[in-house]
Amino acid sequence: MKFVLAFLLILIRFAAYSQTDALGILSGNILDEKKKALEGATVTLYQIADTSKAKTTTSDKDGAFSFSAIPFGHYKLRFSYVGLAALTIDSIYFRPDRFDFNLSDIVLKGGNAENLNEVVIYAEKPLIQSKEGNITFNAGESALSAGSNASELLTNVPLVTKDPDGKLLVRGKEPKILIDDKPVELNQQQLQDLLESMPGSSIEKIEVMTNPPPQYANEQGGVINITTRKGKVGKSGRLTLSGGTRGETSLNGNYNYRKQGFAMNINAGGSYNQYNSNSYAIRQNFYTATTKNYETRSQSESQNLRPNFRANADYEFNKMHSINAVLNYNRNNANSEATTDFMPSYQLSHRVVKNEGENFNANLSLTYTFRSKKPGEVLRFIANGSLSSNENDKNFYQQFLDAEYNFNGKDSLLLQNTDNFSKGMNYRLNYDLPLSNRKTFLSFGSFLNEIYSHIQTVADFKQAVSGKMVPLSALTYAYKYQQEIKNLRGSIKQKWSESFSTAAGVSIEQTSFDFNLYKVSSNVNNAYWSYLPFANMNKSWKDVLNLTLSYRRTIRRPGNGELSPIVDSSDLFNLRSGNPTLLPSLTNNFDLVLGTSKKKFYANLGMGFNTIEDVFNQVRTQVNDSTTQIMWQNSSGKKEYEFSTWNGYTISKKVKVNLSASYTYNIYSGFDKTQRNFKNGGSLTSNLNANYTFSDLFNTTSSFTFNRFASPQGSARSSLSMNLGFQAKLLNKKMTATLNVIDPFRQQQNHSFTYGKNFTIENYNSTRSRNIRLTIGYIFNKMAKKSKSSEKDKQKLQKALAPKNS
Repeated sequence: MKFVLAFLLILIRFAAYSQTDALGILSGNILDEKKKALEGATVTLYQIADTSKAKTTTSDKDGAFSFSAIPFGHYKLRFSYVGLAALTIDSIYFRPDRFDFNLSDIVLKGGNAENLNEVVIYAEKPLIQSKEGNITFNAGESALSAGSNASELLTNVPLVTKDPDGKLLVRGKEPKILIDDKPVELNQQQLQDLLESMPGSSIEKIEVMTNPPPQYANEQGGVINITTRKGKVGKSGRLTLSGGTRGETSLNGNYNYRKQGFAMNINAGGSYNQYNSNSYAIRQNFYTATTKNYETRSQSESQNLRPNFRANADYEFNKMHSINAVLNYNRNNANSEATTDFMPSYQLSHRVVKNEGENFNANLSLTYTFRSKKPGEVLRFIANGSLSSNENDKNFYQQFLDAEYNFNGKDSLLLQNTDNFSKGMNYRLNYDLPLSNRKTFLSFGSFLNEIYSHIQTVADFKQAVSGKMVPLSALTYAYKYQQEIKNLRGSIKQKWSESFSTAAGVSIEQTSFDFNLYKVSSNVNNAYWSYLPFANMNKSWKDVLNLTLSYRRTIRRPGNGELSPIVDSSDLFNLRSGNPTLLPSLTNNFDLVLGTSKKKFYANLGMGFNTIEDVFNQVRTQVNDSTTQIMWQNSSGKKEYEFSTWNGYTISKKVKVNLSASYTYNIYSGFDKTQRNFKNGGSLTSNLNANYTFSDLFNTTSSFTFNRFASPQGSARSSLSMNLGFQAKLLNKKMTATLNVIDPFRQQQNHSFTYGKNFTIENYNSTRSRNIRLTIGYIFNKMAKKSKSSEKDKQKLQKALAPKNS
């Protein structure tokens, strides 16, 4: 902590020194409607209080311009170019805590009567914005983004959290993930690897759509859209290096190039991290006349090396036709070692499990967009292909102990290799058409999603008599899994007035899957249709209240992991398997969201009721005295009651606070409660986010989360998580130094209880999450050169801009 305090004092002193006698700085770039840089555009900055005090410059060949030494106060900024309509940006406020403004992509339109002199009121971008129930987290404004990855950054967004298995949730449900408005078609593990390898510094903003557009209206958890940084016209780059006391390092580089209709963005880098954890499990078996106890205690250490590469290219042929290509590659080389002591009184043992894994994910996405001359008419086609490979080697060595915990001469050795190869294709077509009345909007679309996986596991064990390694057929298997989803949708939105609109639509889907079990020459398959309607109503009272009432039917499909019939018996005390007879889970969601947004605060309140059919969960049952089996099973259904709120308040221009919380209460059927010992219970997720700006060069951001998740057979509690970020901008804002203090007071802990018909299990896990991370970032770009106007030109310009006497 002494290091942290010393570093903070240095940053504050440096920032204060940098601000002494500071004057304002303004920069940006100017484009025409074809995204071509405008060279020689006239840019004039003048004080609102005294228009005679004006500064003038012209843009360079990349459309860039800049002003410096600007006295504090309120200003207007005017852009003009021969043949194009002039544009004025009003109310730019230079002050001690905000004296540097960067305006990118100022677009000048063709001159006509409608936009001859357009005036835009400048609005500063807050850390978190809320509008009509949707949330925008401006990651570029947060000190938490530097040095973190996308997965970590998402948990700082209101309403977003992770369940105990690492799955992202929004208000307790799994959302659809988009990156730059394009859907990510990956399974949970592939998505987790992608987000953990994606640097937070490459993200511009994160949008949470609780009431998503018609293309994704039937997603159960709404939509999370991650928007990456695009860069300015010309060439620019960013280099970020970070290191933490937990044993983590990362290096990431970014290169941007933009010119006229072409834009290219490349991100590449790698990260290394390690985790240490300890855990215990206590099981009690209840019999008519007695109770038996079983206890295990474990310690583990893991290391992950994650190289990553992402390239994005956009090209606009003209205003109507454009294409986009995205290539993404990420890899994870993982090693771990876990030691476990088994302590049933009659069979003490010590087991060491070593695991080496290598996996990669490669993804290519191509997008074609057509925009007609009619505003709002858009046709978009997206083709996406992915490859994934995961190879895993496990070494299980177990020694049996006597009553004094000494090795009794008996041991066992098991070697297991698993190879999983997957590929997928996704084709998506969307068409949006506004009718000529400008009040009716149609949307149509379709997609085809294909997944193919081949999984093979080979196991060998050491014979007790000969000591030789021989094949173990019980843990050797191979199977093929295929899934295909076809979708057709349509919707209509009617805007009855500026403050009232309704929308309705339906999706029809067919899902089919096939398991081919080579070992037993068995084939398991299924196909089913789903009918998914939605409807919503939005009413707003200007500057007072916004109300959204919605209904949607959503589907949760079981995937490879849930359907796989293979029994994993590598842990003899906890068998695991999927269930090929699982049915999809269909939910009827009814939601009411009330929201208001003022200059200094926003507040939202959401209430929901859901009825869920054929819920599938992992259910633990007892096999014998020492062994339980965890298997995916359908239950008869449940009801959910939801309550959520997300709010923000600007205490002052320096201090902003955001708070969100979501609570879901589950009610199971009488059959499940009596026959499976299910228990009603509630899940709570919460997030408190605060931002304090000392000056334009130094700011802090803090995030606090608390989560508690309920499961059908018990509950899991996650302790408080904290992240304190301190950021200083140095060297004319080209360099940023960020210090993150993560979980300074308490390590991450999870405590869960499982209640079976004749047993209970208590599980506890603690992970060394306390970390002090230092991140240094440097931006490479070319500043626009200041152009000097002659005194004569200045006088002409000042005379033209001066207000006329009436």
